[in-house]
Amino acid sequence: MTHDDAARDQLLKEIAKCRSCRFCVDVCPTYQASQGVESYSAFGRLQIIKYLLNGTLAFDDALTYCLYSCLQCRRCEVMCKSKGQNLDVCELIGRGRRLLSGRLARGGTHAKR
Repeated sequence: MTHDDAARDQLLKEIAKCRSCRFCVDVCPTYQASQGVESYSAFGRLQIIKYLLNGTLAFDDALTYCLYSCLQCRRCEVMCKSKGQNLDVCELIGRGRRLLSGRLARGGTHAKR
């Protein structure tokens, strides 16, 4: 198992801890600015990362924009911690970006695992 595979598996385990309560969605400024497109929320981004890492989704410009539109304001984390979940959502999004960046640079079918 390569370092990237281990990092991918660890990130997927962390994302799986999300209870899908979606309390983070309403406090996200990019979600609010998008007039309710869930892909522009913390929860939506975690789902995009999960499906990209699993190869369920293929990279495209819209998904890339969703991932990189996160402001890292941490409002989602405040909400997550207040509801007892305690996920470091912004850190997970950052790790997902780093893991996917090499695949993103290659683009196309190479973006899948």
